[in-house]
Amino acid sequence: MIEKIISNGTPGAAAAALEIAVKLGLAYGGWCRAGEAVPDKFHLERLAGASHRSVTEMAVEASHGSVFFIPGETASIRLETTRKIALHRNKPLLIQDLDGENGFSASRRIAVWIAENEIKVLHVDGESAGHAVYSVADKVSKILESTFFLSMIETDITAPLRSVVERERLPQPENPPETLKTAVDHLERTLALKDKAAIANMTSDELVSLQYTLGSYINTHFDLFTSNPGLLTDCQRRSGQWDLAPKDVAAVIIRALWDRLRSTCRIRIVK
Repeated sequence: MIEKIISNGTPGAAAAALEIAVKLGLAYGGWCRAGEAVPDKFHLERLAGASHRSVTEMAVEASHGSVFFIPGETASIRLETTRKIALHRNKPLLIQDLDGENGFSASRRIAVWIAENEIKVLHVDGESAGHAVYSVADKVSKILESTFFLSMIETDITAPLRSVVERERLPQPENPPETLKTAVDHLERTLALKDKAAIANMTSDELVSLQYTLGSYINTHFDLFTSNPGLLTDCQRRSGQWDLAPKDVAAVIIRALWDRLRSTCRIRIVK
C-alpha cells in the first residue's frame, strides 16, 4: 500500500500526484530545480544549479519504484532519462499511457504493479505540454486516487476471487437457488466487500476473468448440470437466450451480479 509520494511538483502529472497525496493524507516530498514553477505548499527542497537528471536521480533513489505518465505514444528525453536512471538503479518503472488506457483499468494495472513490486514510496512523473497539462493532471488525479483506494482495500487484483477456489471461502447454499435473483442474492450476501468492490469496478470485458473462479463456484454449487432446471429456465428467460446451455449460465449470473454491484460497490471519488 502506498505510504508516500515523491515528485518534482512540475505542472501536469507530477503536481497532480502531490495534490492527491495532500488530499488523501499521505506523506509526500521531493526535490525540484530552484527556478521551477512549483507551488510552495508542496514544501519541496529547491536545489540551486541542479539539472533535471540530478533531481530525477534523487527521486528514483529515494523511492521503491516510479510511474511515468505519458499522453499517447511518447518517446521524449524526459522519459528516456527516467528509464535509464531506473534501470541503472535497478528500480521498477511503469510507463502509463493516458490515451491508450485510462480510468479504472489504468488504476487496476498500477495497483497490480504496486502490489507485485511491494512499493510503499512511489515516485511519480510524466510528460505534459501546453494546453494538455490540465487534461493530464485531471486524468492522473483520478487514476492515482482510485489506485490508492484499491490498494487500501487490498483487493486480490491480480487474480479476481482466486480465494473462492483456493480456500473455498464461500459457503455452499443450503438449497441451490432456483432463480437468477436468488442466485445473485446469495453471492451478494456471501462475497467479501473487497471482492464485491473488485467486481463492481471491472469493465464488462473483464468479467470473463471470473469464469474460472466465481464461475467454477456457481457450476459446482448451484446444481446446474444435475437437478436445477428452474435456475436454467429463469436465466434463459431473463437473458432472452432460450438456447442457453447450463455451461453458459454462470456468465449470465456473473453479469447480473456485476450490474447490481455497480450501483452499490463501485469506487466513487468524492471531490
